Amino acid sequence: MIEIKIRREDKIESYRVPEGITVLEALEYINKNYNADIKFRASCRNCQCGSCALTINGKPRLACETVVENNMLIEPLRGFRVVKDLVVDREPYYKKLNSIRNYLIRKKYPEDIEEIDDSVVEKSREVRSCIDCLSCLSVCPVRENYNFPGATIMRQILRFSLDVRDEEDRERIAFFENLYCCTTCSSCVEVCPMNIELERAIEKLRERAFKKGYYLDEHKKVRENIIKNNRSVPKIDKSFLEQCKEFYKAENEKLRVAFFTGCLIDYRNINVGFDTIKVLLAHNISVLIPKDQLCCGSPMLRTGQKDVAERLMEKNIEILESLDVDYIVTICAGCGSTLKNDYKLKNVKDISEILYKFEREYKPLPITVTYHDPCHLRRGQNIYKEPREIIKRIPNIKFIDSQPKCCGAGGGVRSGVKELSNILGKKRAKELRGVDKVITICPFCELHLKDQGLDVINLVSLIRRVI
Repeated sequence: MIEIKIRREDKIESYRVPEGITVLEALEYINKNYNADIKFRASCRNCQCGSCALTINGKPRLACETVVENNMLIEPLRGFRVVKDLVVDREPYYKKLNSIRNYLIRKKYPEDIEEIDDSVVEKSREVRSCIDCLSCLSVCPVRENYNFPGATIMRQILRFSLDVRDEEDRERIAFFENLYCCTTCSSCVEVCPMNIELERAIEKLRERAFKKGYYLDEHKKVRENIIKNNRSVPKIDKSFLEQCKEFYKAENEKLRVAFFTGCLIDYRNINVGFDTIKVLLAHNISVLIPKDQLCCGSPMLRTGQKDVAERLMEKNIEILESLDVDYIVTICAGCGSTLKNDYKLKNVKDISEILYKFEREYKPLPITVTYHDPCHLRRGQNIYKEPREIIKRIPNIKFIDSQPKCCGAGGGVRSGVKELSNILGKKRAKELRGVDKVITICPFCELHLKDQGLDVINLVSLIRRVI
């Protein structure tokens, strides 16, 4: 027998249950053997209905498939009003579905059987696999703080947008449901039991919306910057690529990498670019810097402007695949995620992956730090432990960990929906206060959290101080 805990209103109750059973079976066991009368939802018992979703050890999970563990804490699904015990009010979700006209809209329905080509059906197969568990809504940082219905509502709008039979302007509905408020942090993807790539669904819906003229003016300005200078931000002074050399040879070369800078390192955080070169050389890694590299296209992909992104992608792939290097290294989470997941390049590494592997001694640094996970690194590239371990290698440093949460800088929100971005930024900054420095590996996160009054530096700039 093991002990599990259940939150009922404002108290936590403990019960002993058999090992190896599911949470759903445990709840039934408790009600039968302890006469607890705990209220919960369940129906299919086969991961198909989604009704049994609960918060289990802090994360939304299906009770019918999650096996109990000792000291497990079971709570109602977060982000919803609790009706009783583990039952939450799902009515607002159903009302929202009704408001977006969650059914086929046609002027005239066919009198006979209508055949649809398999290729058309296949386009919406993934977004049709949702089981309405609402796990994604329970973790969405935007829905919690702003008027945004959540990823699964946008997924449903896309489902009808892709349906050739539907005649409603679904992109218009999505636009006025705050389509561009999603930060594409992928928190929803992380908890989806059906593995639906919800952030990709939103990007696809944004692409279709942009083509119809439903876009934010600020996103159009970013587009104009890229078309003009191949960078997402305007040029202010002499860029990093204009100042650096094309090749830096390590004395005892163990590895040779190409440095993909990204827009902000090239045009804004130039010192971080030079810190990167110094840190790599100190780890016996030679650095090649292709001077003709362009914006990776991430700002365009995240905001639905795929036409510009594809042009950038084609040119960058041509440049990067011609290089004689072991790896392409990024120090921007957004660039790294784009090169890995959108370009599908196999030899891309975040700087933390390289430094984690090529260990060396560092000088003591008696300060207190924490680490902010960029969403496009933690969830976009599944990189979590490497930066933490690198920080802990520094003698005398005091490391206070923090849970991965979105700061509101991504998905075009910082440029397009400033009010929301600041709300999320202030909330994240409050969680990170109380240290000397906040470390991250994303110039957008760095810039955004600095605007909230935090002392933030890129991981390479921290390592530059201790080599």
